[in-house]
Amino acid sequence: MASKRNVFGVWLPTNIVWAAASAAALLIVGVGLFVAGFFTQDLVNDDGSGGAAVAQPSGTPSAQPTAQASPTALPVIAVSVDDAPGWGPSDAKVTVVEFGDYQ
Repeated sequence: MASKRNVFGVWLPTNIVWAAASAAALLIVGVGLFVAGFFTQDLVNDDGSGGAAVAQPSGTPSAQPTAQASPTALPVIAVSVDDAPGWGPSDAKVTVVEFGDYQ
């Protein structure tokens, strides 16, 4: 006969108690590792820049604002999407085409 343990006023077999405790511990460890991954992402994916750079003013600020360059228009490229899969309205103002090279 298997031994029993009183859990919250209910007598359960010991093997079920151990299985439930092991599952709960595994769940807690799994969630902990998942959450820790968000906090350690910067350490693992360090690009060597040392974090975000903050521009520090140098010298005396000029009294005259500097002229900004006028933006140049982006080229419009015609791409045939006749037989390509897609979704959305066919008369949309913008069509995004993605090219991928999967090997």
